[in-house]
Amino acid sequence: MRCEACGAEVKRGLKVCPECGATLKRSRLFGRPLRCRSCQARVPSGLSICPYCGAPLKRSWRGVFQGLMLLVAVSIIYLLMHYVPWARLRALSHHVQIQIPAVAFLATPTFTASPSPTCTLTATGTATPSPTSTPLPPTDTPTMPPPTATRRPAPTRTPKPPFDAPRLTGPENQAEFHGSDAQIQLSWAAVGTLAEDQWYAVSLRFTAGGTVRYTGTWTKETSWLVPREVYTQAGQSERAFHWDVTVMRQTGIKSDGGREGVALSPSSETRIFFWY
Repeated sequence: MRCEACGAEVKRGLKVCPECGATLKRSRLFGRPLRCRSCQARVPSGLSICPYCGAPLKRSWRGVFQGLMLLVAVSIIYLLMHYVPWARLRALSHHVQIQIPAVAFLATPTFTASPSPTCTLTATGTATPSPTSTPLPPTDTPTMPPPTATRRPAPTRTPKPPFDAPRLTGPENQAEFHGSDAQIQLSWAAVGTLAEDQWYAVSLRFTAGGTVRYTGTWTKETSWLVPREVYTQAGQSERAFHWDVTVMRQTGIKSDGGREGVALSPSSETRIFFWY
């Protein structure tokens, strides 16, 4: 890189120019950060895939829409101020008189109901006694048996994995490395003693040309040195690398020579580092 004060060639990574002592400004590899619509993470511009969740990044049209709405509002205000004859409208409003016709309300007559004559009938004669009914003996009401309790099936317990998720120890999340000769060692804490067919499976993911690529290794150790050729395999503007570790049991060999197996633990947390 070159010093902006004296123009001297300066080795990348220095913060002060060794020739004139001026503070070196760090060049920005990325433009204005964007926000992923899938995971809401802020990512650098120029990427086509989110380095945190792998979702494709889409351009937001909110700014364009707001700009168009502002342009329409300014155009309407300009037309109202320069082309509407406000003086003539005010003069016409003084000469035009609006007459509101009077509305006559008619009273609704109320009708009072007159009482109807009451007819009184006088009956003479001897009242006939009504027959006396004999009460019947009460019948027994059938009693319903109490409902029997239905036993609910016990929930099925999910078997716990033999090992806990590995705990990552280094490097720190979102660490930065520079140059193809940088040594990046991924490390984690041991989960216990591994059997002969049990391994730590390290998964490393990065983006090249808009496509997510995978690499990694199976190892008995608790650390792994990232190969230097990975630096050249990643895209020039896509320098984010994601990695995690899972305990696996080998069950066979793939056609390409790689191992295949089943997981014996949950995956560890996913960390990211930047390799410029």
